[in-house]
Amino acid sequence: MKCSRCSREAVITQPYSGLSLCELHAAADIAAKAKKEIRHRGGFPSGTRLFVEEDQTFRSFALRIFLADMLSARTDLLFVKDPKDADVILEPATLDDTALFVLESVCAGIQDLLIDSGKGWIAPFSVIPAEEIFWYAQRHGYRGPAPKICGNAAEFLSAFTAEHPGTRYALKNIRDALRLEEI
Repeated sequence: MKCSRCSREAVITQPYSGLSLCELHAAADIAAKAKKEIRHRGGFPSGTRLFVEEDQTFRSFALRIFLADMLSARTDLLFVKDPKDADVILEPATLDDTALFVLESVCAGIQDLLIDSGKGWIAPFSVIPAEEIFWYAQRHGYRGPAPKICGNAAEFLSAFTAEHPGTRYALKNIRDALRLEEI
């Protein structure tokens, strides 16, 4: 299959957008979406102290690569080793993680967790499916295990998303809307 934007061979197909993307355009698409999410959450003003959460998976690996790429020229930011010292905590959650959190919170009857404003927390990859982040991590040398679907809610979400590709985005948008209501 060919890239929807050029004539190169596609490495990623996005069922939710209908696009097939080559390596170059897939990486650019991931970076653009992550940067937009950071801007949407307030960005990194000069002097911001950042803490990057680590989960020892492809998510953290990809987040560190992305941040190094994006922030290499920014000398006005400070990375701290203790989250208590940070103005912004960057978490490596993907769209799959965010959607699953919403679904599990509603199913467990603890949807009040969704209303938290999330102020000071940014998950740049929360708008990008895990399989695309895994590809991005592999592209940059990650050799660990692929993401696994574990648990009833995750299996349900995966099966439902196969039939309705926008499901994870809808769940994330619900969480974002609830956060806006709280502010």
